[in-house]
Amino acid sequence: MSDFSRRRFLQSAALALAGAAPEAPTAIAQPRPARLSDIDHIIIMMKENRSFDHYFGTLSGVRGFSDPKAMRLAGGGSVFEQPDPESPSKVALPFHLDTTTTSAQRLADLDHSWPVQHASFANGKMNGWLAAHRDADRNRGPLTMGYLTRADLPFYHALADAFTICDGYFCSILGPTIPNRFFAMTGSIDAAGSNSGPQIDNRIRSPISWESYPERLERAGITWRIYHDLDDFNCNVCKFLVQYRQAPKNSPLRHNALRNRPFYELLYDLRTGNIPQVTWIVPPSYLSEHPDYLPAAGEHHTQQILSALWSNPSLWARTAFIIHYDENDGLFDHVPPPTPEPGTPDEFVDHMPVGLGFRVPCLVISPFSRGGFVCSDTFDHTSTLRLIETRWGVEVAKLSAWRRATCGDLTAAFGFGEPPSLDLPSLPDTGSALARAEDEAMSLPPPAPPAAETLPSQEPGARPRRGKA
Repeated sequence: MSDFSRRRFLQSAALALAGAAPEAPTAIAQPRPARLSDIDHIIIMMKENRSFDHYFGTLSGVRGFSDPKAMRLAGGGSVFEQPDPESPSKVALPFHLDTTTTSAQRLADLDHSWPVQHASFANGKMNGWLAAHRDADRNRGPLTMGYLTRADLPFYHALADAFTICDGYFCSILGPTIPNRFFAMTGSIDAAGSNSGPQIDNRIRSPISWESYPERLERAGITWRIYHDLDDFNCNVCKFLVQYRQAPKNSPLRHNALRNRPFYELLYDLRTGNIPQVTWIVPPSYLSEHPDYLPAAGEHHTQQILSALWSNPSLWARTAFIIHYDENDGLFDHVPPPTPEPGTPDEFVDHMPVGLGFRVPCLVISPFSRGGFVCSDTFDHTSTLRLIETRWGVEVAKLSAWRRATCGDLTAAFGFGEPPSLDLPSLPDTGSALARAEDEAMSLPPPAPPAAETLPSQEPGARPRRGKA
């Protein structure tokens, strides 16, 4: 961006934030301290199947591989030294999935079902990762300990350096995609079984009709839309709800949630500002980053969306964009998720805790989250609904009391009370990186743990903090 274009961008964004008319003076307005009410648009994009340590364990200043508070296992070893009875050393360590020397961009999918996730968690002992995945995935099992670095994910690491990353963000359930996405769209999996639940796996066994959050937004007069196409990877879970399927063709539920919307429509709507107050984005399978789809393809997809958003400075000035991941795909993360006391209402199924699940990446991208911050407060997928609730007052009614008390509403990840930063970061090119990844993923050998393993570390340096934790 040229100096002239950058100045015009900042002028337009500042005037939009101040509520000034387009013909206002061309001097850049001095932004006042930000408030939550300055956000007119919340955009939420959920991608697929990556753990926090797997993507950001080596990032500076976060709770990663150099975590001084990392738990100790029952035998006294670090949580990073996972017991592995089938290895010569009897221990497995996190190892680098080098995408320049292996086909790690095409990482194999691991079992991440309710039984395997609970077996990895091991009732909070956090020592079952290798046993669970060797049993479920056999020769692929050791891949659970694989991680990527800045060299493998340059765009996402640069976004973390420019905005705010949440290193206390957990998925909602120790289980797979569909139940996590039900939490993200309804705040519940109906653990008590009062309305066709509990939904703890990816199979839809009976008609589901419990209330979704978009229905509550509709009744409250808050505009909303779900962007997805014919290939939605079965991740637009509203289509599984009876009230959406049976709604009239011209109804808001069908129009906003079930109508296929090609990617170019999303980009056009961002460029023109034709987006609602609340937007959910469901990427197609091959851009979702679900193993064995390429993270480089997901980075390029994200870059295209952000470029479209940033092309409209007045829209960007009043937007919060959240990127998060539905669950961890069985990929190791070292932080034990919070779980409730036995018997906590709406949080147990067959005497096993529903969640929280393992940590997943979450980036908060907004003029109100600029600056390379880390927020360590506890969040989960229902926190995105709570952010909307806090902004517009529409209650997340299906949320359990324990989850509401345990997880925040994401406002701590923003710099409210401080002036927003309207400038845009300089970010790595994703198009050429994707082209290289597509070639290398097809031509390089598969990844495997090295013969001699060492504990990984993080990049040097600290990171400014937001939140209470």
